[in-house]
Amino acid sequence: MNITYSNMADTPVIIVAVHGHVWIAKGIECSDDHIHLKHARTVRNWGTTKGLNELVNGPTKETVIDDPAPVLFLPDAAVIAVIPCRSAAWEGKL
Repeated sequence: MNITYSNMADTPVIIVAVHGHVWIAKGIECSDDHIHLKHARTVRNWGTTKGLNELVNGPTKETVIDDPAPVLFLPDAAVIAVIPCRSAAWEGKL
């Protein structure tokens, strides 16, 4: 997989990876074989009633996210989905 999301460097994104891991990050940067998640936080509990994509519009009252990881790199092969989110909906929450 060759991810080329250069326009998502500062866009909040949900990353779904193998083994059920889900993160929300302030943006992503891509290289030839991995992506760097900026200020990534594990989404511990989605807190949604309509599925993960509901978080595109910001967290719900029941959404639980962990403290940010200082650095998180994922190999391209580990990434299942990259879901861009509305920046305004996550402002001040990441």
